Amino acid sequence: MQKRLMLHSGEAALSALGGVRREYSLRPRFEIAPGQVLGAVWNDANGERAFSAFRWGIAPAFWDGAQHVGHLLFSARAETLTQKMAFAESLKFRRALVPVDGFWLWSRPRRGSDEKPRPFLFHTKDGSPLFLAAIWEEAEDGERRLAIISVESNRLTEPFSDRMPAVLRPADAQLWLERGVVEPKPLLHALRTPTARELLVEPTNARAYGRMGLEPASDARDALALIYGADFRPDKPKFPAKRRMVMRDHEVGGAVFFKTRSFTRDDATRWHPIVDIEGGHVFCDCPDFRYRREHHEPDIWTPHWWCKHVRRAVENLKRHGKLPARPLPTEAEDLLAA
Repeated sequence: MQKRLMLHSGEAALSALGGVRREYSLRPRFEIAPGQVLGAVWNDANGERAFSAFRWGIAPAFWDGAQHVGHLLFSARAETLTQKMAFAESLKFRRALVPVDGFWLWSRPRRGSDEKPRPFLFHTKDGSPLFLAAIWEEAEDGERRLAIISVESNRLTEPFSDRMPAVLRPADAQLWLERGVVEPKPLLHALRTPTARELLVEPTNARAYGRMGLEPASDARDALALIYGADFRPDKPKFPAKRRMVMRDHEVGGAVFFKTRSFTRDDATRWHPIVDIEGGHVFCDCPDFRYRREHHEPDIWTPHWWCKHVRRAVENLKRHGKLPARPLPTEAEDLLAA
């Protein structure tokens, strides 16, 4: 996800949130890296909003002892917040906002080339701050630590990473900090992927530091053309549609294809979940399903491993009465179970 954050607007970044008590310095910082201390807005024990210091990176309770050694989790996926007990508790009672003026992503060099990764700065067109959703927990030593919530990338950040920070709208930022809101549904609805038109991308100089690092690189136009194409305009980004030769409810070789739209993308890109109506296997080409498949091989009998596109496809199959019956265990499996 994001590699560096920056905050240099000072009090202007907090004024949009109303009355916030300042407990941490607002001095300009241009390269806030994972593992460092940063400022975030949260509700203290008295229910008052405060801008306090947090360490960027948490060690979730569901990690075992070996994972805790030298490892921290810097981002939490929005799709799995309610599935892990530690994250679910943080989503209800330990939420925070990280105000930033922008974030950097690094380009991916082509395989076999001598290119070096170069930074691209993403920020709003009018210079207004971005409010990133985060969850926090208190470590054993009493230090408060947070993880920034990530969502699917939009077409602007997709060439750099599959994930990007969840940027909250002003109204959603107020909702995120409301202590009385504990239901996950409105909170998860607030976690969204910003549209490509909401952000501006600028290639910067990798050797510049501090405020000089905000200046566009001398070859910015060429750098953007290499990533997005020669006709790309940063102020009005347009992207070609991704063509998919798949029809709705079209059966091919025992599989049923469904054309569905992801609710977190601005370009109407369509993912295509596949349900095997004979064996019960499921597949989807969305990033969320690819992540889940790394840990488990989903099928129609394991709904907790589905992405939302597979869930809609299975519901459609139920309405058509085409779901396969769960196979009975074999004699060998019965012996193992006994």
